[in-house]
Formats: sequence, C-alpha cells, structure tokens
Amino acid sequence: MKKILWISTIMISTLAAVDFRIGSGSYETDIAIKSFMKHNTDNDITVFSLKEEHADITQTPLFYYYDGELYTSSKKRQTTEFAGYMASYQFPLVGSVNDMTNHFIGMFPVDGDYKAVGFDMNMGLGYDLLSKDKSYLGIALNLGATLPTINAENLSTKASLAYDLIERWDLDVCTYKIGPMLKGALMLSPQVSLYGSFSLGFQKASVKSGLFKSSLDVNGDYSALDMGLKYHPHALWTLPKNLYFVLGYTYKHWDVNSAEVNLYNFFQTDLFAPFTTELKSRYMYVGVGYQF
Repeated sequence: MKKILWISTIMISTLAAVDFRIGSGSYETDIAIKSFMKHNTDNDITVFSLKEEHADITQTPLFYYYDGELYTSSKKRQTTEFAGYMASYQFPLVGSVNDMTNHFIGMFPVDGDYKAVGFDMNMGLGYDLLSKDKSYLGIALNLGATLPTINAENLSTKASLAYDLIERWDLDVCTYKIGPMLKGALMLSPQVSLYGSFSLGFQKASVKSGLFKSSLDVNGDYSALDMGLKYHPHALWTLPKNLYFVLGYTYKHWDVNSAEVNLYNFFQTDLFAPFTTELKSRYMYVGVGYQF
C-alpha cells in the first residue's frame, strides 16, 4: 500500500490533465497445473483509476502519459477442479513421479469463495507521428507493472486430504512489462473527441501460491485496448472551461508461458508439472477530468 501511495503522489505532482474514472466489469482467471488442477473463475470488479492520457512536451512532438488502476471484487462462490488421485490415496504418497502421474485420471470439483484485487500501472514516453489541432496519432514505449492477487476461502471439505495446504491456495503475481503503445485522438466536434490506445509487449512475472513449493519466475506477453469519448461541455453550460467528461471501455490480457512447478507442498516428494495462467479484465467506465 505504501508503494501504491508513493507512485500516486508522483503521478499527481506532474499533472498536465487528469481523469478520475470509475468502472465496472469482469476479471477472469484461467489457471492450470497439468494433471493436477484446473481453475477458471469470473469475478465482477469495480475499478478506480487515475490517468493522464496524452501530455505534450512544449514545442516538440514528444509526449508522455501514465495511469494507475486499482480494482477489487466481492467474494464469489466458484469451483476449482483437482485431480481425483487426491481422493483415493493417503498422504504421504510413495512411488515414482511417473507412477503418480499415471494415476491422475479423474478430476473432482472443490467449491470455494474467490476474490480478486490488484493494481496496474503504465507510463511511457512517445512521439506524435501526426498532429493537427487537438487530433494526433503517436507511438510510445510503454513500461508498467501489474500486481494481481486471487484469494480463496472456505474451500470445500471434498479436498480434506489436503485441507491444510489448500487453505494456502492464494495466488500472487508480480509482473513487469515493456512494449510499444499506439495512441490517438480525433476531434469529432469542438466539444467531442474520440480517443484510443493499443499496447502489447513482453512481461516478466513472479508467481507465488500455496499450490507449489516455491515462487516461480516466468515470462509471458500482455495486450491492452482502451477507447472512449471525451466531452468538453463548456461551450453549452456555465461549467469551468477546462472541465471534461469521459466514457469508455478497457480490455487487458496477461498470458504467462508454461513453466514447470514443484508440487512438493502436496505430495511430500518432488513432483513437477506444467503450470499456465491467463488473466483478463474488461470494463466500462465513466470519469471526470480537468485540464491544468
């Protein structure tokens, strides 16, 4: 939390214009450890964000931008599937890794209360390829970090053979990302403009969970799309000249490449299996902004 406040303070201190937004949508998680578990959940989320869309650097085609996004969800009862091997054998398990893997035949559902919370930050420096009046098209180098956490509670007693370990299911991800971003805006009228951005790139992540023995360093990719309308009402109403409103849609996707994880926590012997995770968020938002 201290880190988030520190970042927010820096962002506010360098404002040229700022949007304060609130959104509502969904956050999807798709996590799997081959032959051991399958987890796919969809939580409703509320998103609060602070954003500088495009700030010109005086008398140059250069610009900068940044945004910070905090999202949270309520708890939702959902199901994760675990290997049927756990239901028919006592711990600790014995035998070779291959013997154990061959017994991962069926899957059984485990109900639990899942909650998502996280913080996403992006910032970058760009160059306007085209610029006329308040319309522009530019390309930038995007840097960022994403810190999502999936919390699990009240997991079903169907998994009682591994109860103490499944209580520590929680998944924590810390991702750093870098890649290009395309940003643009088109004035539709003196009061209304259409804006958008698209980014993709490489990410380096650290993943921690009670599902496996130790934290995992993995690589992956990300993509993000944001588009919306900006409305300046000052020509119609007696509102502050620099006040404006936004209405838009955001979609973000994180995909971690498959990596081998050690399931020692569950089996008291080294057992490795491929781990994959995919996270998606999508939401509509409204906001108010001010041009300083």
